[in-house]
Amino acid sequence: MKLSQLSFFCAVVEHGTIAAAAEQLHCVPSNITIRIRELERLLGTKLFSRERNRLYVTPEGRLLYTKAKVLLSQALEIQHLFEGSARAGMLNVGALEGVLNYQLPPFIARYRSMMPNIELNLHSGHTFSLERMLTDGELDLIISDGPIEHPLLSSSLAFRESLRLITPQDVMAPSAKNISALEFYVFGKECNYRQVVDNWLAGLGIAPRAILEIESYPVMFACVAQGHGMACVPESSLSMYREAYSVNSHRLDNVGAVDTYFIWRKYQVSRLTTDFIDIVSGTYSGEPK
Repeated sequence: MKLSQLSFFCAVVEHGTIAAAAEQLHCVPSNITIRIRELERLLGTKLFSRERNRLYVTPEGRLLYTKAKVLLSQALEIQHLFEGSARAGMLNVGALEGVLNYQLPPFIARYRSMMPNIELNLHSGHTFSLERMLTDGELDLIISDGPIEHPLLSSSLAFRESLRLITPQDVMAPSAKNISALEFYVFGKECNYRQVVDNWLAGLGIAPRAILEIESYPVMFACVAQGHGMACVPESSLSMYREAYSVNSHRLDNVGAVDTYFIWRKYQVSRLTTDFIDIVSGTYSGEPK
């Protein structure tokens, strides 16, 4: 059953004749006659009785009319649901903790102002868990390490980022001696930063006194400020915690950028996803894509 069949049927009921309905719908009468007959065959009942070139709606036709009007109204509502400038829907976004805490907040506030009808859900996670949630369909978009190399995913640059080594204030120049004498604070193994730090330490041939997994940047800063250890943190976090915790920061030799990327499913990107990316990137034009 097609909506066009129901639309033609309702037009005949409302205008009384096939000719009048055809004029209203801007089509030839034979098109309407064909659709009505198709509908009667499909339903197995007569919708009109024909007497002396006049059409009378049968009881079955009146019942169908009441149901069809509701269905056509709902179809029209659905058709207009995503039209116009007022976006609507749900968007699930995942991001690294550092991105969510230090880089996204002003953009999320802007997004809420521009897209008040979107149900935006934000989730934090580690690199590999975010990628799993994206490929499993739990998230529509993630902001994580990249660029991504995956046959089902695409990515574009989100934020420039680099790692900094933070040390107690009495450590002016990190060395093998003071690194090996202190604890080193890291995130879990599902975090890409952890792999970067492990590779950096291995490249230097240095083993800290202990490697402790502390998945909280404020706790890392607090422990470092008290002189207990060192940590590698995103440069974007320094401005937030440096005033509260007195630490020194140092550039990491032989460690490249750890930029973050928008990552989405290549063949399932929606307009809501591209709108979010454009608003955060500052390229949103408001024009439908």
